[in-house]
Amino acid sequence: MNSRFCPHETFCETVSFFKLRRIAGLKLKKKVRKGKISIAEATRRIIDTHPFIADCLKMGIVNYTALAEHLKREISEALGLKKINLDSIKMAIVRYSEELRNSLIFLEKKVVSVIAESVLELKNDLTVLTVDQTAFLRNLSKIYANLEKYRFFQLTQGIDTFTLIVDVKSIRNLKKLFNSTEIRVLLGNQSAILLSSPETIIETPGVISFITEVLANNNVNITQIISCHTDTIFILNREDALKAYSLIEKLIIDLRRAGSSKFKP
Repeated sequence: MNSRFCPHETFCETVSFFKLRRIAGLKLKKKVRKGKISIAEATRRIIDTHPFIADCLKMGIVNYTALAEHLKREISEALGLKKINLDSIKMAIVRYSEELRNSLIFLEKKVVSVIAESVLELKNDLTVLTVDQTAFLRNLSKIYANLEKYRFFQLTQGIDTFTLIVDVKSIRNLKKLFNSTEIRVLLGNQSAILLSSPETIIETPGVISFITEVLANNNVNITQIISCHTDTIFILNREDALKAYSLIEKLIIDLRRAGSSKFKP
């Protein structure tokens, strides 16, 4: 949870979901052929390489026979078998779906608790500035000399770049430290949504995924995501910020009512 990343595809090396799935599938086949695992274990591992199928199993909205037919060829190839019993695959799916549903119930309770106890804050008039690493390091002392003057300041280090997110007033002087060739990205008209959560967020998987899925389903793009201890900062275009804030606020209120007795009236 405490790792930092930049979702901006121009500067962060990304691998598509489908490529990741193919890679996982190839690794699985090699392991299966070497270890001669069971049909049940092969089925579980292959389902794990299809997150959308796993999600449907967790919700109990899958036709087990149809899914067994769908996965039969992939499991057969992984096991190196020409013929495989469909009922064995179906039984493996049924058993694994029960495990997934139980884990989902446990995880959802933890995620709901974290989000319900979180609070929001919105800051506008920000700019995202990404510069070459050497250029940033050259001006490091100058940047930090004025640190207390910034109304908003966030710094993230990439492989060969640094990204600064600062208020509009401060960016004017900051830009003067770099020439045009040293500036990789300059995004104005940005806003920050600060989500302050309890310390349990550090060890609770799925919290940020839960929130970003809500935003993605409502066509809200995130420019940057930054984590600092228990604070999560979403950087968005100002046009999307109010919509995103309302969506997350509604999510928090709904989860307080539904999932945490601490917040019930």
